[in-house]
Amino acid sequence: MKISQWREDLGALGLLGVAVGIFFWPAATLEGAFFVQDVMVQNYPFREFFARALQQGELPLWNPAINCGFPLFAEGQAGALYPPNLLLALVFPTYAALNLNIVLHLWLGGAGMYALLRSLGAVRTAALCAGLCYALAGYMTVRAMAPNFIDVCAWLPFLFVLVDRSLSRRSWVYLLFFSLVTALQLLAGHPQAAVYGLVAVAAYIIYRIWADRVGIGIASGLVCAPVLGLALAAVQLWPTAELVQWSNRGLGLSWQQFVAMSLPPERLVTLLLPNFFGNSSHGTYWSREVGFFIQLCTYVGVLPLIFSWVALRERRDGHSGFFAALALVGMVLALGKYTAIFSLLYEVPGLNFFRIPTRFLLWFALGAAVLCGLGVDQVLRIDRHRRTSGWLLAGGLGIIVALSLYKNGVDLFAIAPGASVELERYIHHLRIDLLRFLLVLGLGVWFLGSRARRGVAWVAPLAIWGELYSFGAGFNGTVEPEVYTRIPDTASAILADHNESAPPRIISLVSEKNTPFDWHGGWAYDLESYRRYSETLRIYSGGLYGVANTLPGWSPLHLYGHGELARNYPILAPLASIDYLVQYRQSRKPPGPLIFESDIVVSRFPESMPRAYLVGQFHREVNPARRLAYMTRGFSMRREVVLEENLSERVGSGGMVEIERYENEEVVLELGEHAGGILVLTDTYYPGWKAFIDGVERQILKANHVFRAVVVPPRAKIVHFVYEPETFRYGLLVTVAAALLWCGLLLGLRRIPFPLVGNGPGTTGSRLKVWALQGVLIALLHAWATKSPEWNSWLERVQLGLGS
Repeated sequence: MKISQWREDLGALGLLGVAVGIFFWPAATLEGAFFVQDVMVQNYPFREFFARALQQGELPLWNPAINCGFPLFAEGQAGALYPPNLLLALVFPTYAALNLNIVLHLWLGGAGMYALLRSLGAVRTAALCAGLCYALAGYMTVRAMAPNFIDVCAWLPFLFVLVDRSLSRRSWVYLLFFSLVTALQLLAGHPQAAVYGLVAVAAYIIYRIWADRVGIGIASGLVCAPVLGLALAAVQLWPTAELVQWSNRGLGLSWQQFVAMSLPPERLVTLLLPNFFGNSSHGTYWSREVGFFIQLCTYVGVLPLIFSWVALRERRDGHSGFFAALALVGMVLALGKYTAIFSLLYEVPGLNFFRIPTRFLLWFALGAAVLCGLGVDQVLRIDRHRRTSGWLLAGGLGIIVALSLYKNGVDLFAIAPGASVELERYIHHLRIDLLRFLLVLGLGVWFLGSRARRGVAWVAPLAIWGELYSFGAGFNGTVEPEVYTRIPDTASAILADHNESAPPRIISLVSEKNTPFDWHGGWAYDLESYRRYSETLRIYSGGLYGVANTLPGWSPLHLYGHGELARNYPILAPLASIDYLVQYRQSRKPPGPLIFESDIVVSRFPESMPRAYLVGQFHREVNPARRLAYMTRGFSMRREVVLEENLSERVGSGGMVEIERYENEEVVLELGEHAGGILVLTDTYYPGWKAFIDGVERQILKANHVFRAVVVPPRAKIVHFVYEPETFRYGLLVTVAAALLWCGLLLGLRRIPFPLVGNGPGTTGSRLKVWALQGVLIALLHAWATKSPEWNSWLERVQLGLGS
């Protein structure tokens, strides 16, 4: 490629970066901090924990501030070993690292899509349009609250590029980089997105093997590349696999959980009017019982759909056929329970661990972006004399919108007297939706009939960016960074009152149900709930300020035993050694002395068990249900411990225990005078923990359903707990071996000739598109016949729920 061509491509990527930067201006310039939902509730606490440790040269595998201790590294969502996260954590404050992670990865996804379209032979303007569509479509921008999901999606187009380049340029090196990108996706921390992406790429590999008549040698290389990627990421995957078995997800998903947040058929109208069912950021979303707004958002822009129509209708190449099929299959699978075909996935091992069918919309977003670029390329390459198709498409889309508004009974021109604020907002934004739709529809008709290629080349990227900006730029708001960095008064009061070496444990009962706070909607108009979130010390936020939370959080990988214990609150709460209770003042009377009083109240938790203590009696119960039943009937928790194991040795009596050192992966306890007994440490029982009594390793027992215990002999002095998980050690060995193999292959494969392949996908696109359309129609007709009650209830689901 000539230097001038490189410069033009770099210039286009620079424009793409400017477009993404303006889209997220306050966050990109670090004037504000992202906060919406998962960012504030989960991602910021997770990443701040690792950032503090990394800056001290440590990599903690255990976080004692979550749920009486939790293997946070194994949970994976923080992406502790993901290289961009490591770099950003060492250079920037956590809020800034999160901002830059999200913005840079959205640009990276757009750059990957640009590279994919260029690899497929599209002109630069077409590639730029595809990059804008992928990076800034509603599907991606509303999911910025899940940075690990965005990170995985950002690398997905590069996998397609590397497959295409390996075949077109006849080089094994591209397959090695394919394995490296696969490892990066897996380290980023969203396994579901990574698996769905790899399945899509696997389908593309199979298609290219068939279309290019690829030989067995190349096919083997294409298959082995992702396997090497799995091995490179083993240091993360092995601990995560262990955690899955101990978590809520390890029990499997029920059918209801598996199909939760399926895309209702009537939601397809949001492809044209994204705010038709309201919008969480505006506080107008009224269908939370169907699913969260961010999970049901299908919007990729109307102009991209129009250009996709051009690619579907006029192109005969295999790439348009494949990506059309991918987009259509993704949309059908996103319907979930509304199609009988989705039940087949419930029988597939591995895939049946993943919930939220609408995450298959990733395939739709990817396919639509590629088709958009190919459609723009078609418009720019061919003189267009006919306008019929444009007017036909415009008429069809207009009828769909008109019928949708009519069926919902929405009057865009009048608001009834006394209407709620939410209804006024809803009508306002629906008017904007309709105006935007009409404007881009008119532009689309002009694009399909215009001969002015130069005008299309300039206007199309601006129009796509403007359309997507008008919907998504305001969705992810920002707050002042001080919301994260300042210590709230509630935490300060707890730390001032606490005088023990182990961090104070709390239980926060503050929720949206018992307070006026709303952490799921309305942030575009009112930030007060989010500015005060840190005061509540909910779920994971206590760890930010030196306070430990005891209740399970949002993660699907929390240990199921803790969930069972939490459901028996407050009977079993003393077993968790809770020191303080945080609640809203209007909810219930504090059970203990107050240490902080505002609208959020902090009180001491009465009669809680010490963090570590000795008992002389035990009750053995293996069955979890019977064990919990015994514990809730009021057993003598200060004299007795409930175990799964039967002890043959004499356990002695009680005694005093002092905590000498309490750190992330190490706890040292000093025993006073005693005659032996069972030492109970109210930290989570989990594989990888070892106990040493005066230097001699002893077995750790599961105590009181979820905690640790060890039998101590008479006159023992020191009990030392240390976390050394074998899954991390073995995973690290596999990763190191795979990295050495990767480097060796990089040096060796350059000398091995790449076999000849075909000229790439030719005219197979028409057949693929026909097969895909026929398959989708058959699937929808079958769904209508077999799932008619679910489909016919759409009139009830579509009823406007505002202002009632």
